[in-house]
Amino acid sequence: MSRDTQLWIAVLAGPTVWFADLLASYALAPCACALGWKPALFAVTIAALAATAAAGLLAYRIWRQAGLEMPGETGGTAARARSLGLAGVLMSGLFLIVIAAQAVPNLMLRGCE
Repeated sequence: MSRDTQLWIAVLAGPTVWFADLLASYALAPCACALGWKPALFAVTIAALAATAAAGLLAYRIWRQAGLEMPGETGGTAARARSLGLAGVLMSGLFLIVIAAQAVPNLMLRGCE
């Protein structure tokens, strides 16, 4: 897999995984309500957290390989890799928080509330 592909996966994985988690949670909610079985909702959330964390680690690895300094005004592939690597780390961190916050109602409420 090329470095450009890895960069874009690292940046876009967090929002994409969050959206997939949201869709899967809404799709599984009627089953969780009817059967009183919420582990499927937790499994989806745990998988989403793991995928987002993996994207964050990929972004950090790319950022570390490009140099951990902050992206400057210089151009070139190294500056682009630093910028997208840092953006991937920040986006993954943000969407880890969003996915975890989205799971709080599943922990606090019963299936049909």
